Amino acid sequence: MVIKKILSITTLWYLTVAFAISLVIPIILAVLNLSDVQKIGFALFGVNVIYAVLSGLIVGSKKEPAVYLLFFPIIYLLGVKLFFENYAYYFSLIYVVITYLAYGITKE
Repeated sequence: MVIKKILSITTLWYLTVAFAISLVIPIILAVLNLSDVQKIGFALFGVNVIYAVLSGLIVGSKKEPAVYLLFFPIIYLLGVKLFFENYAYYFSLIYVVITYLAYGITKE
């Protein structure tokens, strides 16, 4: 039953949104020719943190498998080498912590 739930359209949806947040947003910021400070502030501290919190809350409230919460940080790790410096790897750990804290808030 768990395998069937993980291999569903919901999984594809979470993967698609994680790819969009992790890879498409940095591409848009690169095309806009923003400074490094603006890219870091908007992408790493803005959009990614909001997505991490929202994904934790949504997965927890819908009682879906916690594996979905790992999609975003793993895809972020793949894309960080293309758009950011080496220090940005540490944000992946921060996103995992934020996501699981938000997930934990929804549990009773």
